Formats: sequence, C-alpha cells, structure tokens
Amino acid sequence: MKLVALLGGLVLAALVLPFLVSGGKAPGDPTHLPWQVEALGDGRSRVFGLTLPTSTLADARRLHGGDVTLGLIRDGGGTLTLEAYHPSARLGFVTGKLILTLADAPERLAAMAQRAVDAEATRSGSMRFTLSATDTREADRLPIAGITLIPSVDLQPEVVIERFGEPVGRIASDDGVVHLLYPERGLDLLLVSDGREVLQYVAPADFAELIAPLAAASGDPAQ
Repeated sequence: MKLVALLGGLVLAALVLPFLVSGGKAPGDPTHLPWQVEALGDGRSRVFGLTLPTSTLADARRLHGGDVTLGLIRDGGGTLTLEAYHPSARLGFVTGKLILTLADAPERLAAMAQRAVDAEATRSGSMRFTLSATDTREADRLPIAGITLIPSVDLQPEVVIERFGEPVGRIASDDGVVHLLYPERGLDLLLVSDGREVLQYVAPADFAELIAPLAAASGDPAQ
C-alpha cells in the first residue's frame, strides 16, 4: 500500500510540477501548452497550433490526432452548435478533454439536423444529433470558432495566475464559478471550486460576444 501511495504521489507530482515552475515557460517546454496563446494583432489568435477562427477541423486532426467524435447539439432554446470532442488530447505535457466548436451558417446546421442518422437527449436536456456520413466528411472543412479545454489535472488559483498572469477582469457567477477574463488572448478561464477548471478560447475579436451573457447576468459591463 505504501508503494501504491508513493507511485500515486509521483504521478501527481509529474503532472502538477510543470505548472508550478516560475517564469512562464520552463526550459525545454514543448509547444501547444494552454498558456501559450499568441494574439496575431488582427483580431485572431493562435492556440494549440490552431488559428482562431480560420483553422479547420482537418487542421486539428493533423496536429492532435483524428480520434474525435462529432456531435450536433440543439439546446433548450433551439440553438444548434456543431462540436468535435477529443476525449484525451495531449497538449505539450498537459492532457485533457478538448472540445472544438465549428462555425457554419444556422441554416446549414439545421439541414444537418434533418439529415442526421440518430438523435438522443442528453442529461442537460439538449438534443444530440449524429451526423450523416456526408456531413461528417464536410465537417473537416469547417473553421474552428472556439476551443474548450478541461485539463485532466485540477489547477489551483495560484498556479493559474503564475502561468497565465493577472486577468483583466473577474466575474463570479451564481453557481460559484469565477471567470478570469483575458480579452487580449480571447480566453475565459473558469475556476470551479468542486470540479475541473474550464478554459474557453475564441478569437480576441469574438471575446465580447463570448462573455456577453455572463456580463449581462452579473450586471458587469463586458470586458
């Protein structure tokens, strides 16, 4: 049992230690790490080797592997969102769940839903459609509008600030989640007290739209 505990401690240290190294990038850091966000100066950004919002799902497959699941989600309000889900992406020495939101016109998404080969309700009350083979192939050409990362290791607030720097703003939602806002990077980083942190990336030009519902609910002006 002592050996198991020791091995468990070593694994945890190996996962967490890279986040604790001071000074931003540690010697020998690989690329595509969550805090390596490059603002391109034209409203776009580059993260995980992908340019938002112009890189495609095919680009993401080439960089991070093709093991993704496509799903067309219709929420309670009827809005359709096309997502590509990677259950275990490796981003430098960080692993986690990666969700890519793909951009397409609402009418084209509605047509995909009509051609879907299957549909099922989710726990949240949304509806998830399985795309036809043709639409699955076509999805590879679609640009990536946003990226969501859920790291496999819980990130403490002090570690987040060490790596990402001080946010421009903070918004606390009613469910106890604290949003750290980095508009110049197009990043909304959610600190969750009883769950995994969530990192939401969009092009900086789209950041105000991303946080508009959050800012309106909190009474805070958009950053």
